[in-house]
Amino acid sequence: MSDPYVLVLYYSRNGHVKMLADQIAIGVEGAGMEARLRTVPMISTVCEVSESDIPDHGDIYCSRHDLADCSGLLLGSPTRFGNMAAPLKYFIDGTAGLWMNGSLIDKPAGVFSSTSSLHG
Repeated sequence: MSDPYVLVLYYSRNGHVKMLADQIAIGVEGAGMEARLRTVPMISTVCEVSESDIPDHGDIYCSRHDLADCSGLLLGSPTRFGNMAAPLKYFIDGTAGLWMNGSLIDKPAGVFSSTSSLHG
């Protein structure tokens, strides 16, 4: 088993949530725990288009193993009409098996968000 880490999983379209994730990771590591920064790909509006498995820049995409093996979880998203962004929700919806088999039981978790609208 790998060393314990806190997964800082986020989606950031314009960089604001990414900045929060970076600062949270610094705080986690300052407390003596490894922080693993991961993001999720954008969702394409064209069915024939898909994202590469490896992003061109920035943090790498989260895998099911990153989520299953973490010791703690922090989720970050901008708000879209009061909800999390679709790419993060899409990723979480795709990991239902981990939630159902108990892989995330007793792991501390938290959320963070950034919004600039009245309805955020």
